[in-house]
Amino acid sequence: MPRPFALTVMAPDHALFEGEVQGLIARGIEGYLGVLAGHAPMVAELGPGVLTVVEVDGERRYYSVSAGFLEVRRGEVAVLADAAEAAGEIDVERARAAEERARGRLHSGARDIDTARAEAGLRRALARLAAVRKSGGR
Repeated sequence: MPRPFALTVMAPDHALFEGEVQGLIARGIEGYLGVLAGHAPMVAELGPGVLTVVEVDGERRYYSVSAGFLEVRRGEVAVLADAAEAAGEIDVERARAAEERARGRLHSGARDIDTARAEAGLRRALARLAAVRKSGGR
């Protein structure tokens, strides 16, 4: 079993997770990355995606992260998210509705659509739904 390390996952208004873990998988802006104990110090910018926390007992927890930063320091890791939710707290119907709205805007062909904003909304909705799927939800 890998050596554990301390992890804190913070959203602007509260801590989502604090404890010892054996691993972490996060979506950086250039792709997914993994962290185990002894990882070299680094700071990475996070994009919308699923944050997978592997607890010491091997159980996995899933979180949706919209954006933020991940910092690896000696023996500890901090995730500072702009917005994040535990998979079990995600309102699936609301996430599906946000996905449909974003897709509708993108496919509407209207000239006054803020495409970047609609694409970002779609990525956030898809990340929320992916976290729920990974956790075994609907």
